[in-house]
This record gives sequence, C-alpha cells and structure tokens, in this order.
Amino acid sequence: MENKTIIQFFEWYLPSDGTLWEKAEACAADLKNTGITSVWLPPAYKGAAGVSSVGYDVYDLYDLGEFDQKGSVRTKYGTLDQYLAAVRALHAAGLEVYADIVFNQMMGADETEKITAVDTRPTDREEQISGPHEIEAWTKFTFPGRGGKYSDHTWDKNNFSGTDFDQSTGAKGIFLFDGKRWNQETDSENVNFDYLMGVDLDTDEPDTYKALTDWGSWYFDTVHPDGLRLDAVKHMSFDFYRRWLRFMREREGRDFFAVGEYWSGDLKKLLHYLDVVVDGMPERTLPPRPQKSSGDCRQEADESAPGTDQPDHSAQTQAGVIVPDSDEPLQPVAEGTPLTLFDVPLHYSFLRAAQNGQNFDMRSLFTDTLVEARPECAVTFIDNHDTEPGQALESYIPEWFKPIAYSMILLRESGIPCVFYGDYYGVESANESPILDLKKLIRIRSRYAYGPQTDYFDDHSIVGFTRNGDAEHPDSGLAVLATAGAEGTKYMKLGPAFAGKNLRDALGRHNDPVRLDEQGGGVFHVHGGYVSVWLTEPAYNDIRIHF
Repeated sequence: MENKTIIQFFEWYLPSDGTLWEKAEACAADLKNTGITSVWLPPAYKGAAGVSSVGYDVYDLYDLGEFDQKGSVRTKYGTLDQYLAAVRALHAAGLEVYADIVFNQMMGADETEKITAVDTRPTDREEQISGPHEIEAWTKFTFPGRGGKYSDHTWDKNNFSGTDFDQSTGAKGIFLFDGKRWNQETDSENVNFDYLMGVDLDTDEPDTYKALTDWGSWYFDTVHPDGLRLDAVKHMSFDFYRRWLRFMREREGRDFFAVGEYWSGDLKKLLHYLDVVVDGMPERTLPPRPQKSSGDCRQEADESAPGTDQPDHSAQTQAGVIVPDSDEPLQPVAEGTPLTLFDVPLHYSFLRAAQNGQNFDMRSLFTDTLVEARPECAVTFIDNHDTEPGQALESYIPEWFKPIAYSMILLRESGIPCVFYGDYYGVESANESPILDLKKLIRIRSRYAYGPQTDYFDDHSIVGFTRNGDAEHPDSGLAVLATAGAEGTKYMKLGPAFAGKNLRDALGRHNDPVRLDEQGGGVFHVHGGYVSVWLTEPAYNDIRIHF
C-alpha cells in the first residue's frame, strides 16, 4: 500500500487573480509524480469579501463561483467551471480531493434584523454582563444574486446564536441572542468557546442542521470530494460532526476521510475530542432550550485546562465536557464516526525546537503529541495558512528547521503528513522560495519509507531512526539522522537483510557512502542544523535522476 501524503493547496496570501483552480488542474500530474496522494483545496464558496475572500468568511455555501454576488461571479480562486475542471483533473491523475468545510460562522448578510440579546463577558462567555436589550444584527441571508437556484433556503436570526456587532449603535461585543445558548460541548477557553466570529451558527437548531445536511448532499453530488477538512471544530458542539459525518457517510455509502482542525497545543483536549467524536460518549443531558433571557446561564468549564482559574459555577462537567444541571431525561447521541485531527502539539514542538536550536532536547520532539499518543488519528503538519506571519495563529516554523521537521513527518511510519503549499511552491508575497529538499523527501516517502521502524532518540542533540523496508516496495528502507545543534554521528541498524550494502545521503550533503556491517548497521553522519537521509544505491540514483 502506498504511503498517504496530503498537500494543502493554498496559502493565505495568494493573489486574488482567480487562477488557483487552473493551477491545480495544471499541476495534477506533477503532484502525483512527486508522491502526493491527496489534495486539500480551500473553501470554494463565496465569502463576504468576494474575490479577496480566502474562504472562511462564508456568505453563500451554494455559490461556488457561479453567481454575481459580493462584487463578482468568481471567487478568489476562480469560477465554478474551473473548480469542477480542477477536481476532475486531480481525480484523473489518481489524486484524492479534500474539500474545506466551514460551518461555524457566516458573514456578509444581505439584511439586518432586530434581535433581543444580552452582552456576555469576553473571557467568560457564560457570564451575562447586561440585561436583555435590542440590537440590530446582520443575520438575514437571502442570496438575491442566486435567486433560489439549488436551494430556496434563506438564513435568519433563528439559525444563529450570537454575533459581535450591533449595527444600530456601532457597539462591539459578544452578544448572545434571546432564547439561545452557546453550544454546551465546546473548547473551555473563555469558559465556552462556541463564538468565534461573524454570526455564529446554532447547530442545535433543527432547521440549521437540516440546511447543512441538505447542502452537504448537494455538494457531494456536485463536486464528488473524496474527503473533508473540517474548520474550527473546537468552536462547535462536539456532537455536531458525529451526527453530520454519520449522515453523510451513510448517504454516500462510504467511510470517506475527514480531518478536523482543533487548534490547541494541549494534547488532553485533542484526545478528549476524539473520545467524544470517534469512540462515542455516554448519553448526555441537554435541558430544554431557554425561552427568554433571565437568570444565570453560566456553566462550568473544563477544570483541567492549563492556566485557567475557574469559578464555581452551578453546572457540572463530565470528562471535561460542559453539561448543564437538569432533571430532564437523557437524549441519546448517534454512534461515533472515524475522524483524524491535525497534530497541533507537534507543530508547537517543532517551533520550540527551531527557536531553541542546540538547547532543545531532540529526544522530546514527539512528547505529548497526537502522533505519539494516538497515531491512527494524527495528521501531522509543519505550517498552514493560519500560522503564516500576520495571521491570528502566527507560529511560523523558521526555514532552516523545516527540512528536519518534514523528515520527521514524511519518513516515519506514524501519522498522515500534510505538506503546506507555501513550502512546496514558495510564498510569492513574502519572497519565500520552496523549502530545500522537500520534493525529494516526498518522493522518498512515496517509494522508500516502508517497513518496521527503529528509533534512536538517545541523545540530547542528534536523533535518528531507521526503516527496514518491505518486499512490496523494491529498494525500500532508509536511515535518517537529524540535529538542531552541531554535526555528529550515530550508529544505527537496518537489519541483516542490508548487510554489506552501501547507503548514500539522498539530500546530497555527503559524498561518501556508508557501508553496512553484517548486522546491517553503520555509522551515519549529519551536518549541523540539518538532516541526512540515507538510501540504498538504487533508491539514491532514482532520487538523483528526478531531482
């Protein structure tokens, strides 16, 4: 079986010239030949910012670059026809296509509505800091430019739970709508982190859930994606995607791939989310939805969250999930469905290693990461659109460390690696070139990174591992040595099957081969602040020919 490798086929600062879909179509064969197996495309629907929208300011889910809305027909990436042509080309090249799903928020409404709301404290969203008062919110989405094509559903205040702007006064805050509550199973940051931006979709509202399943059905019939990337899952009821994914998979008759973005460096939070969504959870208590703004609606947060001093609220928690007090009967929850998550803790471990250099203990690189704790559920990555300079989650890995980091996610046996567009193609707006040796590492993963793995994480500065290869992949097997500090050597073994063979550094930093002893072991060298990847001579020659 071929190793799976995803590429995120966009970055935040791409030009708004409508050419990305055409580029995806043109690059399909190159991606496949390099060793990419799956392509994550950006949100394809019309955003509030029109041609400048990266895709997360969702306006109309049904407008994939087809209707004259928000100042243009096309999106930042192109038209509907170009989008569908790109998907067909990627499929024809033998690549999977992953769609980016953004269900947490909407923006750019067509009309405002008068709504009774209460102000909530930004650092404790369950604490009301005002009485009920009227605001004017952008909550009515009628999509006049689409004219009801594909769906006549319109969105109004009943589909949302809150917003951050009062049009009538210009006031900013976090406003909870009357008769609503924040989703009660979300990340515990700010006590309840349901609200993120725009107008917040109320996924507990039956009409909202039905609208999202109707759209999902239409989208799968129209685009035929092979998998999904799910945006901002920490801001939505943990139960939502269990139900929605189950519905979509049963409808499609296939267990398609899904990866969620739960942005937290705290491994415990990721594991808990997976326990809820993948493994299922006990039946939970949900009281009737409130009908008016009165009383204290504060709820307990996850007391295990690091650095959080929580007050004694009137509710209780179960395994870190906010569960209100109630005597109402339990409501069953659908069975769990498979899901992976991006390994954010590993991203931050790479960042610490790069920032500290020779002072970082490389033995701890994978400590408290998802790929170590639950490898079957981990999608590993180095950077993405949100970590780029100037973005909300800015935590960009320094360029010098990226070849080391990519060797650690591409060549090891655990996790599904995701390559960043900006690292593969460069970031034109920042004058950044593609990461050195990245395409070599992807091809090595595709062809030669197979077989049992042996770790040599036994030194503060220099760490390595070997892969023993397998019969299915000719000339497979390798040795990897990396350091964030000074150069050095390490003895590592691939096993007796490699006895007497010569291994060469495919990244070209060492001219001389390493001849393996009767145990298939040898002394490998790495230059300071870099990585060496040692392959059999036929594999080494293959890499030289292609790069």
